[in-house]
Parts: sequence; C-alpha cells; structure tokens
Amino acid sequence: MNLRLSTSAKYLTLLLLLAGCKKVVDYPDIPAISFTSLISQDSTDVLQNPVKRVTLSFHLTDGDGNIGLSPTDITGPFSPDSAFYYNLFIQEYQKVNGIFTLVTTRGGLKTYRIPDLTPSGQNKTLIADISVTIEYPYTYADPLPFKEFRYEFYVVDRTFNLSNRDTSAVIVW
Repeated sequence: MNLRLSTSAKYLTLLLLLAGCKKVVDYPDIPAISFTSLISQDSTDVLQNPVKRVTLSFHLTDGDGNIGLSPTDITGPFSPDSAFYYNLFIQEYQKVNGIFTLVTTRGGLKTYRIPDLTPSGQNKTLIADISVTIEYPYTYADPLPFKEFRYEFYVVDRTFNLSNRDTSAVIVW
C-alpha cells in the first residue's frame, strides 16, 4: 500500500505539529520578586510563650535558576562574616506619626538563607513561591515593639545579582 499525502495535508500536519509546541519563555538572569501575601496570627513558641507569627510570601522568577545556598556554601563570599552569607533580606518599617520609618534597632533587618533551589535538567529557569515565618515574642511586661508596620525585602542569587525590592502589606496589631 502506497500512502501519499497531498500538499495541503502536509501543510495541515505541519501546522498541527507547530501548534502543539509551547513557546519557551526567556526570563532574565536577575531575580524578580513580587509580594503575594502576609498572614499574621497569635500563637505560642515551643515553650508555650505567646508570640505573634507573621508569614511573608512572595513569588520569585530567575532565568538561570541560581537561587539559594547549600549548607556547604560557607567559605569565600558566602562565609558567615560576608555580606552574602544570607540571600534573603527583610527590613522592617514601622509607622510613626503616619509615616513609615526604617527600624534601625537590633532585629529590624531580618536575614535568611534560602536553600539551593536550582532546577535539575537543561532548562534552569526557576519559578517559585517562597514563604518565611517570623515570630515576635511578647509579654505584658515586654510588649510588641510597634503596632503598625510593613516589610521591604529582596533576594540575592549566587552570582550576586540583587532582585528588585518589594513591599508587603501593612500589619496592624
């Protein structure tokens, strides 16, 4: 049996094959973040002391996927005394007389190490949702440091590209 396709059948087959292919999205190698949510709740710590627990969530994209540090990344530029030992930076701003001002006291800048999130495979584009939980212990004798505040945050990848800075919603206690 000899099967021959007409020219229009060949074009139709080619068109169907091309329509089934997904276009590859090319993201920049500089990480980009965008605030997604902020949840504040009353809770307790492991010793049953009262805490306010705040969970900050954001969306992240990185074209070359080099976000995060492994536990062995502790030498050179990633040593504990280096500026790049941490890769997630969250700065508090408190509302004073209607204006948000930088919190400069100890703990105003919160630093974290995002674990290595590099995708496996040939396509290294990283698209992720990241959440970090921050606890604020308090007592009646030592109340919470402020009643209204927000965060400004950014990430740094392993080639020291800084993401954009984004701002969270306002937290009111």
